[in-house]
Amino acid sequence: MPHGREIETGGEVGRHHILTHCYWREAGPEFKNVNIMAVAHGTDKQLLLDHKAAIDRHLRSCDIPVSYTNVFWGGRSEIKPSEISPHIYRDWLSEQLKS
Repeated sequence: MPHGREIETGGEVGRHHILTHCYWREAGPEFKNVNIMAVAHGTDKQLLLDHKAAIDRHLRSCDIPVSYTNVFWGGRSEIKPSEISPHIYRDWLSEQLKS
């Protein structure tokens, strides 16, 4: 996205619940000058690609021009020891919604 819209774009990208985090970084030419990076972990590549497509569509609907997006996949990068258990998260969220 254009310089000067990083905070706005980060807010729009970061609202997607699949993400573990989203941040602003000047990555340089080796990463096509990416400045907003979002991270999601999972074991189903197509599901992650579907979420990426939804994020891209959302940005277009907000009139935020995006010149480059990509998904990095490989090795064991799709599974992280710090990833929260979906079952534990569902139980926790159910408890939060009750209170």
